[in-house]
Amino acid sequence: MEGKTWVVLLLVVLLLIVSVDTNRRLQTQGSSGVFRSKNFTITYENIPALTVRRLAEGMESAYQKLVVQHGFREGSRSWSWKWEGDVTAKSPYCDRSIAAHEYFHSIQLLGYSLKLADRFLIEGTAMWAMREVFPRDVECYIHLLGDWLVGGTDVGSLKLLYRGHQAGLFWNFISDRYGGAQLIRQVFEHPDIRLGIDWPKVLSQLTGKAFLDLWAEFAVALAARQVPDAKWLYPRAEQKTPYVPVPVFVGEWTGQSLTIEQSNWENPYPKLPRTNKWEVGAPLTVLHPYGIHFLRIVPSSESPFILRFQGDPDTDFRVHIVAQKLSGAYEISPLIRECVIARPLDYILFQIVVTRGENGSGRYQLSLQKPQTTDFLLCHAVTAQQ
Repeated sequence: MEGKTWVVLLLVVLLLIVSVDTNRRLQTQGSSGVFRSKNFTITYENIPALTVRRLAEGMESAYQKLVVQHGFREGSRSWSWKWEGDVTAKSPYCDRSIAAHEYFHSIQLLGYSLKLADRFLIEGTAMWAMREVFPRDVECYIHLLGDWLVGGTDVGSLKLLYRGHQAGLFWNFISDRYGGAQLIRQVFEHPDIRLGIDWPKVLSQLTGKAFLDLWAEFAVALAARQVPDAKWLYPRAEQKTPYVPVPVFVGEWTGQSLTIEQSNWENPYPKLPRTNKWEVGAPLTVLHPYGIHFLRIVPSSESPFILRFQGDPDTDFRVHIVAQKLSGAYEISPLIRECVIARPLDYILFQIVVTRGENGSGRYQLSLQKPQTTDFLLCHAVTAQQ
């Protein structure tokens, strides 16, 4: 009798294993149909049932967070999704975040009618929405933001404010520093937003700061590793290129005068197209409006030096010194024209961050010289700790 009992138990276990395996395959194989959640109807084709449920979960979470909690206008409640190819090879991990991203696009287009807005606003704020709704799903968006650190910020033929998904890092930064989700919502609700082309003006009005000053804050934060998700972004970037963010110049203060007029550093990141790399020997020029240059100076001499910036007078520059102390902390100060670094060896690294507005050629140069008098402003006499 005991032998028969064991046989029955074994058969039951085998049936359970077969049932679980069959269910798993059904959940991960493509299928078609209509799925209804509390607020959404999804018509799907060649999508696994598990994925459909996760997409619905992502939209429901986005609806609750963005519409119910933050007060954004509603997006579409009816969706059609179709996948091509071998759906079993797709990872379901980011399905929820993707759905939140796409739902925010529908908020932009249906709720606010921004049909022709530029990609920096549309894709950038949709990336912000992914992080806002699912902040723990870092791996779902972080790889799209690292170009600021490894790809250069003033290269190629693409104007900086024409970028798309990469702009998410800027909007994450602005949201974290200037009012969170309510600021993003106010951007879309502002009467001057029209087709989305005036968003820098709108952002300036809402924050009370000139857009170029906001942009310079973002550039400085890139140098000082103070952008959102920095603890994930920078280690990933450092696996691809030795200096992060990628500089146009790398040099050393040895106590001897140094004039910097040309780029001397080429980004070695192998996946970067040749057209998007610095041209070694090119005159220092911020090519595009809102382009960003980083110049790195490592001190090896205790001699003080005057740091002097000279730029095209028709260009509206913003220049900052980001100095990393021996403790690892950063000191940040604006560089209007010239100032003195009195104790260079108190620092590991100096980064000079240069960005510009719409007008002018963007041409500039820097020099480091021994001071002949003490009649100079200290670079960090007024320090902005960020």
